[in-house]
Amino acid sequence: METPSAQHQRNNVSTPAPDEIRITRVFDAPRQLVWDAWTTPAMLVHWFGCAAFSTESAQTDLREGGNWRVVLRTPDGEDIPSYGTYTAVKPIGHLAFTHQWEKQPVEVNPAHHRTLVTVDLHEEGQRTRLEFRQTGLVSEASRDSHIGGWCDSMDALALAVKKGVKN
Repeated sequence: METPSAQHQRNNVSTPAPDEIRITRVFDAPRQLVWDAWTTPAMLVHWFGCAAFSTESAQTDLREGGNWRVVLRTPDGEDIPSYGTYTAVKPIGHLAFTHQWEKQPVEVNPAHHRTLVTVDLHEEGQRTRLEFRQTGLVSEASRDSHIGGWCDSMDALALAVKKGVKN
């Protein structure tokens, strides 16, 4: 079994502040495909969420002020939706949105606590460098919990874009 440290290294995780996560990862896929994976419901369900949960559905209204929602399902069948509002949409390089849990997924992540996520995509030939940042986390424990989930998501995203998943 892989250690969290190995996963953090692969995803180039840093924590510049107690309430902040940064991840930098290069994907073997063109920028348009990585953008589509972040913004298309049919693609989001293939990678968004932690490895312990399945992703049941995704909805996006991709515009500034538009809402998004993804429903994760626990192994015992409980749905744990996350949701937010897009605060910036600049195809195909910059996406910013709020992130909240509809109900508390784990003790350290309270329901309805709003964080801000930014995603910047940079072309590197046929590859894409993703710079991810989440700020406003309620505690270091919450930050560490989110790191695990986002690393799982980035690993799943790498597989999805490698396969060229489009629906």
